[in-house]
Order: sequence, then structure tokens, then C-alpha cells
Amino acid sequence: MNKIRIMRKGAIKDYLVKGFYGGLISGLLAFIVSLINSSFEKTLLIGSLAWIGILILFVGIVFIHKEYFERKKEIRKLNSSKYTFLDINKFKMDQNLCFEGKYKEFWFRVIPISKRGKNGNGFDYDIITAFYTYINDSQENKKEYNLHGKYEYFLGRLDFHNHSVTFVPNDWKSPDFKSNFEGLISILKREKLLPISIDDWENLYGEK
Repeated sequence: MNKIRIMRKGAIKDYLVKGFYGGLISGLLAFIVSLINSSFEKTLLIGSLAWIGILILFVGIVFIHKEYFERKKEIRKLNSSKYTFLDINKFKMDQNLCFEGKYKEFWFRVIPISKRGKNGNGFDYDIITAFYTYINDSQENKKEYNLHGKYEYFLGRLDFHNHSVTFVPNDWKSPDFKSNFEGLISILKREKLLPISIDDWENLYGEK
């Protein structure tokens, strides 16, 4: 199965920035409030402690919880039998916990999504994206307009946009990735859309 580091490389910088500015705001508020009844020195100490406390909270608690325990749980789930087909076809899991790979001639990205309610209940599903280009680029806008959101396909509701097609499969509770991939490929071929790699798509159309 896919091997990936649990903690994202460079992720701690995000938490340091949030902790720094969050602590700064909290420290200033604590400083202003305590200044009413305390000396300047004591108020300055209270503000500094509030700043440091928020920084420690973000880096020492939130970071470890989110980037280690929660990600470890997600990675274990993504290495389950549900995604065996992707593993067999050598799809790779990236640092954002998405799968990317090539099936037959087309490139796909599978994005696992977890929805959780306030009561802790929720559900998981996957978004499937494939990437394409055209025989004649001058027709791309018209082609995507004609394909986009007109009707339900047998796989689900397909969203054609910016040289990519995205959908949540109808069998989202227990997706058959092979059937979904091959069904999508048949639609792309029928519409005379050509395969393009994810890297080329990122360079040519991703920014757009």
C-alpha cells in the first residue's frame, strides 16, 4: 500500500504563523483589559503570557493533534481495501491525502472527503477528476459549455470545466473505481477529448 509521511513537510510553518498572530491579538486584548486594574508591568506580563499561551496551543496541541493523530487515522483509512484498485494500478497518495495516477491512457485524481456533523455522525465519499485536452483548442469553450451540467450521466453529475471533469460517483458509498474510470474514459473518447498528464495540466491550465 501507499507509504507516506504522517506529518506534512513544512506544515508547522502554518501553525506557527497562526499561533503568532492569534497570540498577538489575544495578548493585546489581555493587555488592554488588564491595564484597567493592574500596573503596566503586570499588564505587560499578562499580555505576554497570553501570547505565548496561544502560540503553545497552536504548535504544541493543535499541530500535533491535526498533523499526527488525525492524519495517521486518515492514512490508515486510505490504505484500506476500499482503495485496493488504486494501489494495484500504482496510484500514489500525495501529502494532501489525494490519490493521483494513470489508468489506461487517462490521468485521474481521487480526492477522499469526510463530512462530520456536530453530533459526530458523518459520511465519507470520493471525488473523481480526470484531465483532458482537445484536438482543436479553438473549440474548447463551446465543447465544455455543451457538456457542462446539461444532464445526469450514468456515472453521476459530471462537471466539465477548465480541461478537467469532476464528479461524485453514484455508487459513492462503495465506489467501483474500475467501472467509474472506464465509464468516464468512454465518455471522454466519445466526445473526442484527449488525455493529458496531471503535471502538464497543472502547468498549462491549473493556474487558469
